[in-house]
Amino acid sequence: MLKCALIFGNDMVLQRDKEVPVWGVAEPLTQVEVSIQGHQVSTVSDEQGAWKVTLPSLATSFAEVLDVHSGEETLTFTGVQVGEVWLAGGQSNMEFHMRYDADYPAEKENCTSYDIRFFDYLEVSYPEQLNEADFMKCYGFWRRSTPDQLERFSAVGYYFAKELQANDPVPVGIIGCNWGGTPACAWMSEQAVRNGGGQVYLDEYNAAVENLDLDAYEEAFRRNPMSYRVDQLADPISDLMMYGCTMEEFMGKLAEMGIDLSKMDPSAFMPPVGPKYERRPCGLYESMLKPLSPYAIRGVIWYQGETDGDGHPEAYETLFPALIKNWRALWKEDLPFFFVQLAPLEQWMACVGEPYVIVREAQQHTADTVPGTGMAVITDVGMQHDIHPKKKQPVGRRLALLAENKVYGKDILCEAPTLVSAAVSSGKIDLKFDHAGDGLVLKVAVPYGQVVGETHLGGLQIFQDGKELSADLLAARAEKNTVTVTSPEIKEGVPTEIRIAKTGWYLVNLYNSNDIPARPATLTI
Repeated sequence: MLKCALIFGNDMVLQRDKEVPVWGVAEPLTQVEVSIQGHQVSTVSDEQGAWKVTLPSLATSFAEVLDVHSGEETLTFTGVQVGEVWLAGGQSNMEFHMRYDADYPAEKENCTSYDIRFFDYLEVSYPEQLNEADFMKCYGFWRRSTPDQLERFSAVGYYFAKELQANDPVPVGIIGCNWGGTPACAWMSEQAVRNGGGQVYLDEYNAAVENLDLDAYEEAFRRNPMSYRVDQLADPISDLMMYGCTMEEFMGKLAEMGIDLSKMDPSAFMPPVGPKYERRPCGLYESMLKPLSPYAIRGVIWYQGETDGDGHPEAYETLFPALIKNWRALWKEDLPFFFVQLAPLEQWMACVGEPYVIVREAQQHTADTVPGTGMAVITDVGMQHDIHPKKKQPVGRRLALLAENKVYGKDILCEAPTLVSAAVSSGKIDLKFDHAGDGLVLKVAVPYGQVVGETHLGGLQIFQDGKELSADLLAARAEKNTVTVTSPEIKEGVPTEIRIAKTGWYLVNLYNSNDIPARPATLTI
């Protein structure tokens, strides 16, 4: 009968330097004792058998044992470490496994730190689903970063942890709580969705299920293999998409595998909309997030928003801050919350990148207005026709820079170059940036070897009198905190608007001295 919550297990990482809650179930009205590092705390389970204790602040440790004792029963968790714990939330770009990362082969060869641990919470869309399939086959336990386990790590989470550990060699635990294709509202309570201006999502869902035949729905859900994600790496179709290919390549590879999409029921690719649909408002908040609270964590890293761009991007400006507030309320703590701005994209499958301009602006607004947040800018790592950029190392590193500066107090540059002013004269514009560090640089190429050119500022648009100037004529030169743009078309004394990365697809090649690219910006003078 004695059990701890699923998050507690062998090889787990506990948060150092703060109180650590431990909870579970036992026989009703029995004493439960928990001990570690010489500390012993106890409580009595309630009439339903639920119990919770709070351990005092723990010191950094690479080898501990956590004992839980009640009556004749004892649970012993071995290989326990005490260090830094972060929750990695979001959709597919946070879920994105190391298997698909461009640098995975090299990382697998050099993966030697057993002190980076990863727990991937089970992808269940309702709490009872835990007992309906063998979800524990591949997930729901702590992994060490060994060559045989690395492919199942969140790539962003792994690189984030690796960067933190390089600067402070303590154990780092990453808790994955994410699901591809999910909107922000799926990760929020109903009241938080309402407060965050997301009523449109609630209304759309209610309309979709208004006349739902529940018996038929249940049958369709049970027979759909996509309803039970017991192994996220076992689906060949998903595997193809995550490795990355064009629609033509995708269809060709399916043909080679003997899969004819024209003869398949489209509903087989996604569970039907209803009370067990993972994208419904509030569902994953209940089934995946709440079971993790109040596990002690240092903070949250988040990569999500593509699905909101495909839905109601205008709502994200209020919905995203409400999500952060909601998660902090669940933990009863103002957790640091660092997130990734959406990558450049033109089109992938049915996803079009243009609405992401609105989502990126909402993300920037959140970083500017919500205390304890920070935004990792990745204006250089997008892929024109793939929504899943394959190089996650820059993403994890830039999230870690935010944490190192804003949480761990290191004096390092963590913000992206930010356009703050411009001076126009005949034939040229001087653009001045904050967060240049020791000086700005224009690079010839950005990740993936995509060439932009060191005499050109990628993603730059200039409008004068409402007309866009010819991009081919815009030459650029960077020096200290200024980029000088020249063109024979530039006129002095006329209304001018400067935009950087304000389209769906672009490649920014302007970096500060800590290798962070310029963030999207609009300036009117």
